[in-house]
Amino acid sequence: MNSRTISPSRSKSHETINVVDAARSVIAAKGAAGMSLRTVAEEAGTSVGAISYRIGDRAALIAAVVDREIELIAETRAQWRVRLGDLDPLAAGILPDLVCEWLDEGARGRRTSAIVTCELALMASRDPRALPAIGTLLGGAEGLWRDLLSRSAEGERLARLIARYCLDEQVFSILLADETDYRLLRHSTIRGMLRRSPATADPASSWHMTLIERLAVPAATAYDEASPVPKGMKRTIAGHIADIIVSHGVGALSHRTVAQTVGIATSSVAHHFPAQRDILFAGVEAVYRRLRSHIHAAGERPGNGDIIRLTHECALAALSDPAFRPFAIDMRRRRAENVHALYAEWLGIPENSDRARVQAMVMASIGNGLLMLATEGDWPDMRALVDTLR
Repeated sequence: MNSRTISPSRSKSHETINVVDAARSVIAAKGAAGMSLRTVAEEAGTSVGAISYRIGDRAALIAAVVDREIELIAETRAQWRVRLGDLDPLAAGILPDLVCEWLDEGARGRRTSAIVTCELALMASRDPRALPAIGTLLGGAEGLWRDLLSRSAEGERLARLIARYCLDEQVFSILLADETDYRLLRHSTIRGMLRRSPATADPASSWHMTLIERLAVPAATAYDEASPVPKGMKRTIAGHIADIIVSHGVGALSHRTVAQTVGIATSSVAHHFPAQRDILFAGVEAVYRRLRSHIHAAGERPGNGDIIRLTHECALAALSDPAFRPFAIDMRRRRAENVHALYAEWLGIPENSDRARVQAMVMASIGNGLLMLATEGDWPDMRALVDTLR
């Protein structure tokens, strides 16, 4: 059997669907790195041999998960079409409510699918050819907004904008659903994204920044510019840890893998970073400093692919390890800080006049970046992208 193809005669059986849904549950709980035939067999109450016979190897199982998510997003699109009926949400003024509810549903009823989609997008961003159907899956979410906005003259443009914004925002909505200040910040960002004309003196812009500052409290334990920079061998090791995160994700870290990468004894790594959490923090700090020191020239990306992946990985990792939560909060609250002035210029608004709108467009650009990484699409000049999104 082709390792990436489920036999048509078996693809719709109850047993196969049970296994695939078990794989989805494992990914949602442990991440894609924690999904193996063994962990899925335990979740499904079956054997590794049975999974191999029905579906194939791990690559085939992941491909089956993508196909299952494509089916589920198609069902969800149909449900939302019925829910909205003939209403034009833009004309009715309820589009911000729909976007917020879509993200909230991803943190509740669609939680497994939302997490799995985020994990698959990250996986494809490192090896797009391993998940050729990821574009169909991610396109399904854009299709949902195209369906809901079919009666609006701006439907195509808004569907593209909302889908890319949600691709970036969803992981934070899952992680920070219990943070009132985050939810208010998200609502402010969505309203800014969907404003028909940029505000020139919006009082809500100051409030938006107040919410960002309020989120500094739960983010306070994340490393910042004042944190001491490691020196000597510790700094060298931290840099290699960051490289592992960039190449393989946080799930690939261990004392052994770090030692092999650096070319030193495992005991030497343990001397500088005794616990697994110390290794994780050292790597995240190193990459995080790259984010904060990144200087953007006109037309460049809002952070490179490494940074885009890291922010999502931190939020996903925080679902099972609270130690990552401050990093994820800080990365979300600072979404537009490094490129605010540049995006304000591109949007044709005075600097600091509409912080919510700028943040929304930066997030849509980051979502677009993840989409481009996952599908091997052409990454457009950021100014040209903003022109097509607004």
